[in-house]
Amino acid sequence: MRILELNKYINRTFSAEMKTLVKLAIPIIGSSILHMAYHLTDMIWVGRIGVSAVASIGTAGFFINLGWALASVVVVGVSVKVAHSIGAKNKKAAGKYATAGAWGIAILALFYTSLLFSFRNQLIGFFNLQNTEVIDGAISYLTITAAGAILTFAIIFFIGIFNAHGFTKLSFRASLTGTVINIILDPIFIFGLKLGIQGAAYASIIAHVFALSIFLFLVIKSKKIQFVEFKPKLSRLWLILRIGSPASFQRISFIVIYIFLARIISEWGSEAIAVQKIGVQIESITYMIVAGVLQAVSISIGQHFGAKNYSAIMVVYKKGLLLVVSISILTTLLFLLIPDVLFSIFVSDPSAINLGRNYLMIIGVSQVFMGVEMLSSGAFHGLGKTQFPAVVGVSLTSLRIPMAYFLGFYTALELNGVWWSIAGTSILKGVLLSFLFYWVMRKLIKKKNISNFA
Repeated sequence: MRILELNKYINRTFSAEMKTLVKLAIPIIGSSILHMAYHLTDMIWVGRIGVSAVASIGTAGFFINLGWALASVVVVGVSVKVAHSIGAKNKKAAGKYATAGAWGIAILALFYTSLLFSFRNQLIGFFNLQNTEVIDGAISYLTITAAGAILTFAIIFFIGIFNAHGFTKLSFRASLTGTVINIILDPIFIFGLKLGIQGAAYASIIAHVFALSIFLFLVIKSKKIQFVEFKPKLSRLWLILRIGSPASFQRISFIVIYIFLARIISEWGSEAIAVQKIGVQIESITYMIVAGVLQAVSISIGQHFGAKNYSAIMVVYKKGLLLVVSISILTTLLFLLIPDVLFSIFVSDPSAINLGRNYLMIIGVSQVFMGVEMLSSGAFHGLGKTQFPAVVGVSLTSLRIPMAYFLGFYTALELNGVWWSIAGTSILKGVLLSFLFYWVMRKLIKKKNISNFA
């Protein structure tokens, strides 16, 4: 009889947690799909200018992504502490952490904007590109985008705050507005006003202004999202940075590693760089959707951790794992079965399509493992133990550089060897992080049981 009652409890819990995850994840996935739709649309329009234009944006894009990674030192930390505070039903503490985070993100945005303006020529020059058209385009695009960096940082910050409270629908609406405006303005600025890739940068800035305005309006209107106190307590800001630093270091390292990989890829010409940039955008089909589940899992685990409801954490993780694996299998089939069709959406050059086919088929092998890696990282973030995915991520992602160099230049694989270095390390990270999470949770639950018994 007790076994039957236990089974009913487990089934109810699993069902409730799945509903909570889906409810949180759908708006985030919607935002991710919109974000992906914008980038894919942007790439389609820019692709019509030519391969050189795609290579320019791809080169400048590394430093834009680096800015997003830098912002995560605040966004991850503040999201974790706000979620913990909400789980502990301490809204005042959540408001104080939000204020500390706002100051932190503002300082970071100003610093990064200054960095891009001051060293834009040197940053693009690192790639040693031989095509002056690509170099000039990349510098121009990076300069304009740098002017709107503070807008981008602010939007990422507000998305983190809203999602940590569980208000994923509100962040979705703001993101929807900005993305739609961006998609509409792209062809107008790029071709209508004949601004080329500069038009794509201007369209992004205008769209970000609208999105940020909506977030500010929602904060003013909402009574649940608060920013308590004007001056932050340094101890709170330090805690936010301490939690967010491993995640930020991981993301920054990831971008830096990809910059070095791009330097290796550039040995095969600007066409190879363009192929990698387009391939990453197509791969974001998996990344963006899984990111929605990841954030939902992180929010839910963070709130359960704040409430000290540790047994529910494993239920959330397993349900998230089921969703992620299902999504990743579908995208794997797409990459393996119709790679030419996917790549031909962006470029018509047969040589580029051939390179792109190889990229998608090789990367497709690792999609499930990449999904597991992302989910496990999100689960660790929910616990506030950001150091685990950081150590695994940085150490194994770093292996891509020597692997890419060896496989690319010293084996018959050549450029495909670079793609295999990416796929192989993704598989390793997914397996290792999932085992680590189970190990950490067993220790946490055991420690709680001993404490309760004592």
